[in-house]
Amino acid sequence: MSAPLPGISLIPSRICLGSVVFGSYISRDESFRVMDAFADAGGNFFDTAHIYSAWIEGHWGTSERTLGEWVRARGNREDLIIATKGGHSPIEDTEKIGRLSRADLEQDLSESLDRLQLDYVDLYYIHFDEPSRPVGEIIDSLAALKSSGRILAYGLSNFTTDRIQAANDYAAKHDLPLCAASQPWFSLGAVANGPKAQSPTPEEDDPLRAWHLESGLPMIPYSSQANGYFGSANVAWAKAGFQGEPKLAGSFDSPANRRRLLRTIDLAEKKGCTPNQVALAYLLNQPFPIYPIIGTGNPDHAREVHGAVGVTLTDEERASLFR
Repeated sequence: MSAPLPGISLIPSRICLGSVVFGSYISRDESFRVMDAFADAGGNFFDTAHIYSAWIEGHWGTSERTLGEWVRARGNREDLIIATKGGHSPIEDTEKIGRLSRADLEQDLSESLDRLQLDYVDLYYIHFDEPSRPVGEIIDSLAALKSSGRILAYGLSNFTTDRIQAANDYAAKHDLPLCAASQPWFSLGAVANGPKAQSPTPEEDDPLRAWHLESGLPMIPYSSQANGYFGSANVAWAKAGFQGEPKLAGSFDSPANRRRLLRTIDLAEKKGCTPNQVALAYLLNQPFPIYPIIGTGNPDHAREVHGAVGVTLTDEERASLFR
């Protein structure tokens, strides 16, 4: 069941819409159609970042600007939860380490608010940790941003659970606002190759899941759809006997994920929904608060994902996806 995030009175939709493609990979008008479709279907939670589209010449800030233009055009700011992220390393750096001095965070937030044309954001994430910087210093900076009224709550993205716990321990000890949510990489599919490669761990052995289950901290995961691995294109590929290469998300392709794809197809047929909705329902039916971020440039997909909210999976059905 959806509930308010700490520090934010508005109740978020169970699905959050990511905006990395807005205004760059897809046009402003196409982006507006996606956001309209998502909102019309009941979505009120939007995610962007200071760094988005910086890797495309002439498009740094396009995601935030496009989202902000849509909000102003629709006049719906008070009905939305808007999250952005700051403190990312310079785009030319290959190592993802944050730049988290107070001056850096102040500058990133100011630039984000200017692009969004907003006085505040509901949720402000640190995009990547800077492990050498004391966590207390980071929390002091975030508490100052919150006191300024420019953010209502803060989150931590791509942080280890040890650092998140240390952050909340420090905040509690010094009577400062606690972290409202984490934003990790988390989905039914395990990445098979590349820098984010993972072993196909059963859910009961997943330390990230175990920590969120114990702490109860809300999770707002990105890549929640495994970059489209459980979508219609790969469903057709699976039904044809996995001939050739996957149509989408080749980095997720592995024997374990092919088995998971087949099981989502079987379960979807029993539930009367799509396999992609089953993959999202796997997250939505976790026993801790979770709000998956989805990315799409397709209005139909922006509507379709909301159907996952109504798909109930038992513990046994969730576990069956890993066998």
